[in-house]
Amino acid sequence: MDIINNIFGSSIIVGGIFPMMFFGFMDFLFRYFSVKIPFQNVFLFTAIGGTIAMSILSYFLFGINSYNYIEIFTKNNYDTIFIGIILGFIWTLAIFSMGFAYEKLKANAAQIIPIASASGLLTSILSIIILGETGNLYYLFASAFIIFMGVLVLQKAKIVSEKKSTNLEIINILPILVGGIIPLISFGVLNTMFKAYYELNSGALGMVMGCTGIFLSLIVQIIRKQKLQFEPKLLVTGIVWAIAVASLGYGFYPLMGQASVLLPIAGASPLVSVVLVAIFLDEKVNWKYIIAGAIFIFLGVTALHKFL
Repeated sequence: MDIINNIFGSSIIVGGIFPMMFFGFMDFLFRYFSVKIPFQNVFLFTAIGGTIAMSILSYFLFGINSYNYIEIFTKNNYDTIFIGIILGFIWTLAIFSMGFAYEKLKANAAQIIPIASASGLLTSILSIIILGETGNLYYLFASAFIIFMGVLVLQKAKIVSEKKSTNLEIINILPILVGGIIPLISFGVLNTMFKAYYELNSGALGMVMGCTGIFLSLIVQIIRKQKLQFEPKLLVTGIVWAIAVASLGYGFYPLMGQASVLLPIAGASPLVSVVLVAIFLDEKVNWKYIIAGAIFIFLGVTALHKFL
């Protein structure tokens, strides 16, 4: 019992390591399903499963009962609704960009997921500019360099057999821009906003984010005029996401973890995704680059924590 209490009483484990694992698993599941099913369809059920799971977790972890659910939509909680909707838009943009890269641009997970792991670095920069935070700039520059090197190494993990022409090289940049850079920026902004408004109820934010994702997914579903596929297994992706968000929120409160400590750890989740993809999916990757890149980025995230 002491071991269990120590684990679930640690803000770093609950609010950092757990989200890192579950966010990574969610990315892996999204990658797995998006190859076979239209990405907006996958995200629709991800958002539905996430909203339901977040409602249940909110009841047990954050004290939101039937009466509190009504209070969320009163004038005293407009800030929660407003911020939750914005977070939902940013979250949807990030996931849709990766889904489009997988479905339409035939992106390789080892090609784009590692780039998103640098979102913690963007969070640090935005925290300085927007939130007025200060820290050791030597650690910031060191972490930026190490993370950048890790991303470059991981980019070499994809094994390409065909020779590329100049035009083909330009085409191959698109998966990185759409599936890598856009999520990097989106997740960086998302982390910064979560950091700025972490005093709001995490469960309520998660539910509003989920509802926003459902709405946007339905719009894209209508625009693309594709048949809606009901796959109950897709709900698992949302459940995993809800556990990750709830763990991060619980690490903030009541465990009183510091955002500057938890977010960089949780931001390393793409490394988990890449390893899972390399093990379970039939993507041709070079393991020595996966391992080397993972080490670089882990060291960079560690240095980033020292800055924060």
